[in-house]
Amino acid sequence: DIDDINSDSLHLDIWDHDDESSVLEAVSKLNEVRGVRGLGRFFKQVCQSARQSSQDDFLGCVTIPLQDIPSTGLEGWFKLEARSQRSSVQGRIRLKMWLSTRENRGASEEDNWTELTQHESLYATFVDYELKNWNRETWTWSGDLPGPALTILHQHAVQGDLTELQTALVRFVAACRVYLKYPLDPRWMLQLLTDIESAWMNFTLTREEEMWLAEKFTAMQERWLQQLRHHRQLFPALHPPSLVRLEYVLRCLAYMSNMKAFWKCCPFNKEIRGEIVATLRKGTPEWFQSLKSSVMTSDEYDNCFVDFCSEVYVHLQHGLSHYHPLFEGTNGIPYFSVVFKQLDKLMSDEVISFLNQNEHPDAAYSRLIFSVYLEVKDLATFHQNLPSGGDHKLLLVRCHEWFEPSVSCWLIVCKAKALQRVRTSVELQKPCEGDKLVKHSSSAVDVVAMFCQLRDFWRLLQWPKAHSIPLLSQLLDCICSAALLYADITYQGLMETGYFDRMGPFKICDEMCIAANNLEYVYKFVSLLENYFDFVTLETIASEVQCATLTNQLDSTLSQFQVRIMDIIKRIGPQMQEALRKTMFHVAWSPDTLPTNQAVEPLFEYLHTHLHSLNLHLLPQNFQKVLYDVGHRPSVWEYTLAELNHQMDGGTSSEEIPPMFHERLHAALELMVDFFHCEGNALSIESLHSPTFCQIEQRLQYHRTDTETLIEIFYNQRLQEQLNTTSSPYGSLAVRAYFNHDSLCVEVLHARDIIPLDPNGFSDPFVIIELLPHRVFPHCNEQQTNVHKKTLHPIFDECFEFSVSLEQCRSLGAMIAFTVMDHDVLTANDFAGEAFLALGSIPGVADTTGVDNFHGLKPVELILMQQHQKNHPVLQILESRVADRLAAEFVRKQKQRFANK
Repeated sequence: DIDDINSDSLHLDIWDHDDESSVLEAVSKLNEVRGVRGLGRFFKQVCQSARQSSQDDFLGCVTIPLQDIPSTGLEGWFKLEARSQRSSVQGRIRLKMWLSTRENRGASEEDNWTELTQHESLYATFVDYELKNWNRETWTWSGDLPGPALTILHQHAVQGDLTELQTALVRFVAACRVYLKYPLDPRWMLQLLTDIESAWMNFTLTREEEMWLAEKFTAMQERWLQQLRHHRQLFPALHPPSLVRLEYVLRCLAYMSNMKAFWKCCPFNKEIRGEIVATLRKGTPEWFQSLKSSVMTSDEYDNCFVDFCSEVYVHLQHGLSHYHPLFEGTNGIPYFSVVFKQLDKLMSDEVISFLNQNEHPDAAYSRLIFSVYLEVKDLATFHQNLPSGGDHKLLLVRCHEWFEPSVSCWLIVCKAKALQRVRTSVELQKPCEGDKLVKHSSSAVDVVAMFCQLRDFWRLLQWPKAHSIPLLSQLLDCICSAALLYADITYQGLMETGYFDRMGPFKICDEMCIAANNLEYVYKFVSLLENYFDFVTLETIASEVQCATLTNQLDSTLSQFQVRIMDIIKRIGPQMQEALRKTMFHVAWSPDTLPTNQAVEPLFEYLHTHLHSLNLHLLPQNFQKVLYDVGHRPSVWEYTLAELNHQMDGGTSSEEIPPMFHERLHAALELMVDFFHCEGNALSIESLHSPTFCQIEQRLQYHRTDTETLIEIFYNQRLQEQLNTTSSPYGSLAVRAYFNHDSLCVEVLHARDIIPLDPNGFSDPFVIIELLPHRVFPHCNEQQTNVHKKTLHPIFDECFEFSVSLEQCRSLGAMIAFTVMDHDVLTANDFAGEAFLALGSIPGVADTTGVDNFHGLKPVELILMQQHQKNHPVLQILESRVADRLAAEFVRKQKQRFANK
């Protein structure tokens, strides 16, 4: 009790209490002593026990003037003081003190409802006063009251015996009343809810108080849900302070949904999380209609629709980036999923209505449709942010189905405009000038630029690949048709210059270079369409017929371009032909005293002059076609080879050919390869070694080979043909051959299906056996079987023996030649077929072990052959050696063996 607040003080003495104990008890604690200080305490306790009465120790005191204690109370640490200067005191004591005019018993002993309502009105009055004098937004006020107001509220709470829970209840109710008039800081409201929940475990409320609290709980829940319903307007996504307010509104609802006080007072309320979802579902259509009304007007509906779609996209992006994390993080609500599903349906209805309102679109409307599609397509991409695995049943993802007729019509119009633009670009074209530029004109650049726009258009569409084949086919048809039209116009323009009627001599032509380069430039772009449109992926999702249609369409266009380009370039070779023939004649028929590298100088000088000009004026791809064409069509390289081949066969007999003729041509061929290879800067070695080159090189090698070796080469080729032949119309011959004791045994067993060579439909066959080559078997004469009359299936069963060594049989190219002849009495015998057997493959030669049972060896069935290659290079070369008796006899013999067909 206080008499005078101005002079009274609170004084506290703090003592150390000592229990009474006997000396014996004190001495018995000797074993508990630890250290020197403990020993001092031990002796002190013994002395105190020896006294007749115990004495407590003074620790310090505290004196606090009452006027220093505020009405709201004081709590803190206070330093202990000594009673005199001789005392040694240390330490602090923590005190909690407050003043009141009535005893605070902690619980109400009687009904204090009047005090409760008074306290609520008083608190609301203070808050309202603070807000009226607050010069900023009311929601920026933190809820802190000044000191005098807190003192008054504290005294009133004490006098009214208000418990901590009642005080928290009153403050929340008062704040709710103010909140309905002014927007307050939700962080303060969250703190008030926390105070109620903290005091709920220690105190109780009357039923009337619970109903009062339930009313405010419900009012604040509705208020906050109403704010969430219009959260886009009240809490702009790009205003950080507003987002903080929204976060704490959501936190208040989340905290309220878990409060025991809330569910005790409002047991029949709906689950707050479900109420938030329902609020979002109500607010989204309202916001959508409001946005639609503000953006689109009746007069400019079409033009504003794109802006409207853009606004929806922006708000969806804000919702995903800003609102969704807040709703998800505080209440576990999939905000974006809830909102997007509603907007998906609303936007789908709007887009379909927009597309149906104009049945006869003009050009401007078509461009507008395209812009709308791009916006709607972007909106549809938001579905990727929805939870995976759910059946969302979205409509915007199928937006391509709504726009497909419009895009198809647009492509039809696009094709007509593309064809017209090609014609215009050709009419207005002009050569592009520049020292480092190849010859070309502006039309090719214009056409490719148009194609690039079409390609970019397709990329912007991002049409689903599974449904893209029809439209892609239209787009490809548009590009290919325009490209072919350009090729035809360019080709026709060159034709009108008379280029194709020129026969020579060759002179570089700007019109030819420009036309070829223009076509190649466009061709290169078209050839890349397969990669641009990702045909590889389409093959995995489209039918084989659909993919084949696209591929054939593109391949046909590229093929026609190649034909046009090659038709232009292939004229270069014939125009050079006369000059190449003259310079090649100089190479071939120069005196032997003139070195080959000097003899080819006129040829290389001519080629270098014109090829250098072509290289400067043509694109690299076209210049490569001039040198060599992968399709083996005539090119400069092929024409040069042809003229060398012509000179090689220019002599009518060996007597007219200089001694070093073929050596010179072979050296010239090697120099030509080096010239066209140009140290890897021109044609590759693989390209240079074309079939024509290989044929010429082989013929030159044959010309430099002696007759006997050529004959061996011929027979080796026939042996290789034998190994590669599996069937023929000339029948077969069964033989058995083996080597035994320096003797080669050859058994001719039988033949089948020999061709009939006599008028009676039969033949009189016999077989000639000969060992080849003659230089290896000089002393082995040919042998023959008996003649079998009137049969096509003779059975010979004859054995022939040749005295040869094993080394001879193992010689390179050693073989047995079997010639089947038809015996005629009055005329020369007819040739029926021939076969060859390599001696290296027969028993006794192929292996070193002997053969015990020769008759048990399996017969070898040889397919009979005839000579079909009348222009065989070996025979032609041997035939040209008219002074060589061996060559002439061999050629005469082989000509008799040519097949009739």
